[in-house]
Amino acid sequence: MTDTTGRDRLERSEAERRAEQISDVSYVVDLEFDAGAKSFRGDTTISFHHTGGDTFVEWLGGQIVAFQVNGRNVEPDWDGARIRIPGDLLGAENEVRVVYERLYDRTGEGIHHFIDPEDGGEYLYTQFEPYSAHRVFPCFDQPDLKARYAVSVTAPSDWEVVSAGRVAETTEIGDGHVRHVFAETAPFSTYLLAVCAGPFHVVRDRHGDIPLAIYCRRSLADHLDEERLFEVTKAGMDFFGDFFGTPYPFGKYDQIFVPEFNWGGMENVGAVTYTDAVVFRDPPTEDELMRRDEYFLHELAHMWFGDLVTMRWWSDLWLNESFASYMAYLAMDHVGRPSVWQDFLTRMKLWAYREDQRPTTHPIADEVASTDETFLNFDGISYGKGASALKQLVRAIGEDAFRSGMHTYFARHAFGNATLADFLAALQEGSGTDLVHWAARWLKTASLNTIGVDWEADDTGTVRRFELTQRAPDDHPVLRPHALDVALVDATGEVRSVPAHIDGVRQRVREAEGGPAPAFVYPNLGDHGYVKVELGEPSVRWAREHLGLLTEPLLRQQVWASLWDMVRDARFASPDYLALVRSALAAETDLSIVRLVTGTVGGAVSRYVPAASIDDEARAFVASAADAMGEADAGDPKVTWFRALLGLVVHPDDARLAARLVDDPPAGLPVDQDMRWSVASAWASLGLEGADDRVAAERRRDPTDRGERSLTTARAARPDPDVKAEVWERLHEGGYPSLHLAMAAARGFWRRTQREIVDPYVPRFFEGLPALFDDWEFEAARAYWGSFFPRHRIDEEMAGHVRVLLERDDVSGPLRRLGREAADDIARALRARGFAAAEASTA
Repeated sequence: MTDTTGRDRLERSEAERRAEQISDVSYVVDLEFDAGAKSFRGDTTISFHHTGGDTFVEWLGGQIVAFQVNGRNVEPDWDGARIRIPGDLLGAENEVRVVYERLYDRTGEGIHHFIDPEDGGEYLYTQFEPYSAHRVFPCFDQPDLKARYAVSVTAPSDWEVVSAGRVAETTEIGDGHVRHVFAETAPFSTYLLAVCAGPFHVVRDRHGDIPLAIYCRRSLADHLDEERLFEVTKAGMDFFGDFFGTPYPFGKYDQIFVPEFNWGGMENVGAVTYTDAVVFRDPPTEDELMRRDEYFLHELAHMWFGDLVTMRWWSDLWLNESFASYMAYLAMDHVGRPSVWQDFLTRMKLWAYREDQRPTTHPIADEVASTDETFLNFDGISYGKGASALKQLVRAIGEDAFRSGMHTYFARHAFGNATLADFLAALQEGSGTDLVHWAARWLKTASLNTIGVDWEADDTGTVRRFELTQRAPDDHPVLRPHALDVALVDATGEVRSVPAHIDGVRQRVREAEGGPAPAFVYPNLGDHGYVKVELGEPSVRWAREHLGLLTEPLLRQQVWASLWDMVRDARFASPDYLALVRSALAAETDLSIVRLVTGTVGGAVSRYVPAASIDDEARAFVASAADAMGEADAGDPKVTWFRALLGLVVHPDDARLAARLVDDPPAGLPVDQDMRWSVASAWASLGLEGADDRVAAERRRDPTDRGERSLTTARAARPDPDVKAEVWERLHEGGYPSLHLAMAAARGFWRRTQREIVDPYVPRFFEGLPALFDDWEFEAARAYWGSFFPRHRIDEEMAGHVRVLLERDDVSGPLRRLGREAADDIARALRARGFAAAEASTA
């Protein structure tokens, strides 16, 4: 688990200096893989033009066997992360050759190595974004030094091998190995190269002149639904090629499902990798299929925006991710997927709203000083907020103008690098609109605005004055332009839409005046604006009684989201919100809404309900979810409610109820293996009689890597001091064979019901964080924080632990940012708990 070479990073200033020195780069990369080995061998030659001065090549870890500069053997000046090359060794045209060997990675970076526990199949895949290409081949690892790649791979003869180029030649070389030579590629950035190898199952197709292939592990072959996947791919290629005015720009398109992947997908040129968790071993819900469609279309959009045209530096990361997310949803909308923009609200906007209200919020177009900071900006702002801003911009300038700007952008910058200014210039040409002022307030400033309404009616019940109001947080006092539609709702639920614009503190909306007084007002009908909506007290009262009268599903979903935001802001008591969920949600027929609202219940119960009420609220929800599941239609509706029920099992009687439902499911409830593991883990954590037998039975039923991780979580969840001590030691001493298994154990460790056992470990957790973040690779350290932070504790003592951590002078920048977010989360939860307690005392 520990990184023996130390962490490395690239400063933006260093990258800019090197980009002035280096150009016309190409790589010849020759890799050798052996079955059963713990390391790989490589031989890389870098050709480049150089204008003078000292420079460096990144190469992290491993062993350098030989090093040559322009044909001359040289002793490498290497610190384990960089090979420094004096300028006097270089001319105008150069070749640097490095022969090396390196251990495989087990953290999902570099070349990740995995052995399938089902059949012993051995799989390798690369993951380089943002700064890990130099774990596999020595290179100038920055996005604006694009290069061509000639890749060759020697591997066991029964392995498939995939890279960015088409296979040009395969040669049997004896000893059970085959050499695969790939055609030289078009220019692209180092982080976009991929190599995957192993005994993959593969299916092939074509779309016009473009060869298509989909790969997965042999043990998943029976679960691969390639027809739908090829359908989505082809529809996306047609839509994006037309929308961008540029056909798919690379020679082939492979999509590889890989194990233990840290992300949903990665846009490697011509060889996109995805988590193989979305090769569904159990029948998927429509929501799961839509989520996977979004993955596929997001990564396909990157082939143009990110791969064909690439940011110069990570400050424009949002241009990659926001654009791909927005375009994926736009594509799904155009090909007729249902409830697309409801899904966008749930997965993109609510994520963005949450992150944008933290003290660590940052501009969409953020300044990024180093690759370390880049890791932390893969967040809801770079994805969700940026995509929301693009959605709003497209509505303002029109889709046709946006499309015209994209034609210009890709024609002008194909196979090169571009900046935000280049992007805006192309959109301005397409739309005829000056976007500089818009960008200054939307892209270069942080946080979000809150929109409310201020209106009054005369004695006859006629609206005589109606105004929109806008406010900004004190620490980010920026007011922005918003183009909105206001929903005026009468007592029967009938909606009248009124367009409105606001660019300051207040704006009169005369179109809303002169009519009957509304019973309910929502100033973001259609969800076009990226804003918090402040519901007035009359609207809150009406929503609590009559929310079901709203016939538009997206509007109902928005109202639920606003009520949830009020809970988080300590303006709507969590028990009142949960009572509304129990009374109103069972009648909801739109599953997008049910998923959004039930997804908030776990947080409401564990974080925002007063501590003394947690068990009662959890049990009340389990009972109501069981009733709702009983009345729900077969299939996805029952599955949605049952999964919600499983998330709140904290009492032995509820665990036994859940077990009865998986052991003898009612008609219409398809029970899957994840549900069974949830029940087994709940039994293990509660120490119920028969828990070990249930866990063992599920492991026999599920001998997969998923089963291995679930078994690890269930074992770590047991209320046994010896178990906790063993898990703690293995986590911190490298006792788990992969990061994913370690984090599976971490997820089972902390339990609110086991505080006497686990609370002594809380101070040790905080004491060890600075050293861990210095010693571990960043991906592993961030995963440790995400999986092992003791979230079961919401109290002043926990807040004190975080404060002490932040006062230490040995805390790294990334850890400090995570600590500030944790402090804010705890403070928010304590405010919500206090508000709920005060409301209860005055009721």
